[in-house]
Order: sequence, then C-alpha cells, then structure tokens
Amino acid sequence: MNLLRTLSVAVCLLIVAGCGKVGPVKPLQKALPSAVSNATLDQKGNALLLAWDIPTTNQDGSPLDNLAGFSIYRSDYDLDKGCPECRPPKNLLRQIDLAYYRSNNRDSQRISLWDSAVEEEVGYRYRIVPYTDDNHEGGDLLIHRPCFTAPYPPAGLQGEALDKQVRLNWQAAEETRQGIELVGYNIYRRSGDNYFSATPLNSSPVAATAYEDFQVDNGILYTYAIRTIVRLDDQLVESPLSTTASLQPQRP
Repeated sequence: MNLLRTLSVAVCLLIVAGCGKVGPVKPLQKALPSAVSNATLDQKGNALLLAWDIPTTNQDGSPLDNLAGFSIYRSDYDLDKGCPECRPPKNLLRQIDLAYYRSNNRDSQRISLWDSAVEEEVGYRYRIVPYTDDNHEGGDLLIHRPCFTAPYPPAGLQGEALDKQVRLNWQAAEETRQGIELVGYNIYRRSGDNYFSATPLNSSPVAATAYEDFQVDNGILYTYAIRTIVRLDDQLVESPLSTTASLQPQRP
C-alpha cells in the first residue's frame, strides 16, 4: 500500500512539473480603428477648416465595421515659440457622431469640421481620435497650423447667365502688407438654399479676375462668392467670402 501511494505522488509531481504554472486566461484583444488619413487644416476667413478621410480598416488590417464617431481635441500655442514639441491636446473640442453626420452628408467618405472659435495670430493644434460603438479609441492623428489675419475678399463680383454657362468677373483684391504674396482666387458656388461647399469649383487658384462655369443646368438659380488667396510664412490663407452674385442660366 505504501509503495502504491508513493508511486501516485510521483506521478502527480511529474504531471505538475510538465504542465508548468497555470495562469488566468487572457481575453482576446479587440481590433482598434486605424488613425484617420489625408487630414488637412486650412484657414478660410476668420475660421479654420479641419478635414479628414474616414478610416475603413482596423490597425490589424481587418475591416472596420463598428466605427461610431470621432473625438476632436484642441489646444493653442504661441506663434513666436512655434509648435515642434507641443503636447497632444487634451481639451475636447467636439465629438462627431458618424451616423448623424452621414445622414446629412450621404455617401461622404470625408469629414469636414469648421472651427470659428479661433483668434488671429495664434496657433492651433488638433488631435483626431476615432472611436467604436463600444467606446474603444483607435489611433490618433495630430495636425497644427497658425491662424493669421485674413486678407480682404475681392469686391465688385458680377456675372452673366447664358445657355448652360455662367460668366463671372470681379475687381482685383488689394494686399499691401509686407511679406504677403497674392496667389489668386477660389470660386465657391451653391444652389437653392444649400450652404456653400467647403471645396472651391476651381482645382487650382484662379490668377485672373474672371471665371466661366460650364458645370451648370438651365433653370437652376446658382449663387457665387469668391475668396482671395494669399501666401504668408509658407501657409495659404483665404479671405472671408465676397459679396454674392445669383444667376440662373437659360436658353436664349
């Protein structure tokens, strides 16, 4: 009997030694959203326009199918000191509910956020963080730029409505400040009661003081406005919108 008991104890010791220490079972880690991409930060008048592409994958490359929205944090900094070593912003500026945003911007794969609570001659830094429907945050992205005193918009905007065509002309903007280069103009358009798009009609700055719009339909009332573009400290800055001109193309 003693021999049998001794053999049983030995077998148990071998089993424990071979299996090693048993620890708690670790839960599987959740896939987290990738950081946003193609982020831009532009000054348009006395506001900053922050925009980015909506991520479609998680950090592990799997499809992102539970994205709920974005948290945007903001901080400011002194232009004289710059922002090479700014700490990540911790003050929440806004949260964007993706479902609500897409209900008002169908099929949009890009988010645009206007920030008008800014001051001239101050720098601003933003941190964009995507989050899932169970409140898990993904990778973040940081972007910053200065906010300068905006140039004046051009004056005297006029137009002529033709058959499937609109012609615009305006007076050249004046810019006398030292170190500022006049780059050209951006043309913005809206129809009906819609807001002006954040994206101009022209793909590159218009150097002349005239523009022809062929992407119009007869019988629809279009409203146009212009922004002056200047270059200051390697940054492009746009003016506020000019006065508007409303035109309705018609067959002769």
